[in-house]
Amino acid sequence: MIKSFRLVCLFIAFWVCGLPLAAQENYEVRKVSFHGNKTLDEDFLLDQLALKEVSYVEKLVTKITPFLYSQRLVDLDMERLRRIYQSEGFLNAHIFLDPLEVNENKQTVKVSVQIQEGDPVLVDSVVIERNNLAQEVNLDSLTKKVFREMKLLEGKRFRDEWIKQDLQVLENAFRNLGYAYVKVDYNLRLKPEKSRTSISYSVDPGPVSHFGETTIEGYKHVDEEFIRKQLAFSEGKLYNKSLLSETRENLYFLQLFRIVSVLPQKDAATEKSPIPVRLFVEEAPRLSTRLGLGYGTEDKFRTFLNLNYLGFLGSARRINLYAKHSALEPYHVSLKWIQPQFIGKRSTISLNPFISRNSEPGYETRTYGINVPVTYRFNNRLNSTATYYFEKVEQQVEAGDVELPDRENEKFAYNKSGILLSTIFDNSKPKFSPEQGFKLSMGYKVNGHVFGSDFNYTRLWGDVRHYQELGDWVLAARLMAGGISSADSSGFIPVEDRFYSGGSNSVRGWNRSELGPKRDSGTPLGGKSILEGNIELRYPIFWRFSGVVFLDGGNVWRQGYTYQLNELAYAAGGGLRIDTPIGPVRLDLGFPVWNEKRSPQFFISVGQAF
Repeated sequence: MIKSFRLVCLFIAFWVCGLPLAAQENYEVRKVSFHGNKTLDEDFLLDQLALKEVSYVEKLVTKITPFLYSQRLVDLDMERLRRIYQSEGFLNAHIFLDPLEVNENKQTVKVSVQIQEGDPVLVDSVVIERNNLAQEVNLDSLTKKVFREMKLLEGKRFRDEWIKQDLQVLENAFRNLGYAYVKVDYNLRLKPEKSRTSISYSVDPGPVSHFGETTIEGYKHVDEEFIRKQLAFSEGKLYNKSLLSETRENLYFLQLFRIVSVLPQKDAATEKSPIPVRLFVEEAPRLSTRLGLGYGTEDKFRTFLNLNYLGFLGSARRINLYAKHSALEPYHVSLKWIQPQFIGKRSTISLNPFISRNSEPGYETRTYGINVPVTYRFNNRLNSTATYYFEKVEQQVEAGDVELPDRENEKFAYNKSGILLSTIFDNSKPKFSPEQGFKLSMGYKVNGHVFGSDFNYTRLWGDVRHYQELGDWVLAARLMAGGISSADSSGFIPVEDRFYSGGSNSVRGWNRSELGPKRDSGTPLGGKSILEGNIELRYPIFWRFSGVVFLDGGNVWRQGYTYQLNELAYAAGGGLRIDTPIGPVRLDLGFPVWNEKRSPQFFISVGQAF
């Protein structure tokens, strides 16, 4: 009797304790949170889990099917998290699951994970052993070179991902010296009591190799001999992996190919040399057309047509027809003939006749002319351009405009001719919404003088932008400055070359070009000096939506190279971003700071502000 009673009690206890666990099975996972994760951010950890959270708003708006709670899946995720922390250098990390927060009415659960990271394992020394290396290999010089690229150096936290990358760096360094069959291994000397480890790399270089015959496949319209001219290597030359990458870049730079594959036909079993190379290309369509439509608060309805024809008159030449319409640019039509490899493989020259009409808040002009830019590409991040231009401009004269030399006619016509030098360095990524890196743009324009023009002046400006990831947030900053100097007694600068401030990509508490000097009529006059700064914090909300808060400042001054910091205008505000395949759709609301007479400004546009 007593024994039966005990069995009944045990059954009841087991049923009562196990009921919550059984009840939450197949409940919707509404939230997964982490506590104690000081090093690895929450978004990274969430991406590693099989169990995913889906908020009520996401479920309602995006129609995403919610993930259902499974104790077996959670147990696997806990083990997965332990392994992730170990791979990130936290060998003694402890992962605990807090009691679930269960909503029986809504049949949802919230999962909370406690993490005790412990001390990470740090690297205390890195050594590359000579072993079988030939004496002609300068190990000291090679070590200094690879250490500039390697991740795991003294004082760094050990990570499995970084050791794999460093092995690749070291292997590539030897492949660039002719050792196509190099093998690199490593040995760790772990000191658990000190949370330290040393790394020792051993290198088996294998035989010195050379390039063999190159076969080319896949081409249709492009001549094979022309493709061979893009090769950075030749048969019999010492093997160098970087030359394969340079060849691939040369071919992509022509914009004739959709796919370029440059593969050495190595044989690890025989370690044969010379090594043949197979080059496969897939040509891009000869004729391509892009048509775009959009709307923004500044340019209103806009549309463009972009027509490209590849292989124009043979070789890598191409021709481009571009037409655009918006409220700010009622028409712009340009025809561009492009010749790659003008002087060397990295240079391009273009001939670009055009006609356009601009309708800005401060002026209206009609222009036709020609640009002849010559661009040199130093690498994927840096290029410079020298452009000769000739333009005939007709400006619509505003009544009462006292700055124009001739105020009797309704139209003021003038010629411009000069050279524009510009440089762009850009290692920011990704392209549409940068999250890290720098972008630096600089330009110097010489109008007139020896080039002949109705006005003589120089224009200098620079724009630097920096993007920094802060967990799953991004801090973006921009600084822009410029100045104009006139060599004429009148000091006149054509309206389209003056500086203007205010608008969706400038100081967002003011309308387009609204900051700075004005005419008696109140329209923007523009100036010869500009200074602008922006700082913006971008953060995810959910799904394709993200938000920003920003602070902008800037102004324009009438005199050249004159900057009055006490006259800077400021705007603060926030905005919403909606991620799309063509870039983020942007909605911003900017409030002028310390200016009670101004009302907030609202902007709709595409792309980040900077």
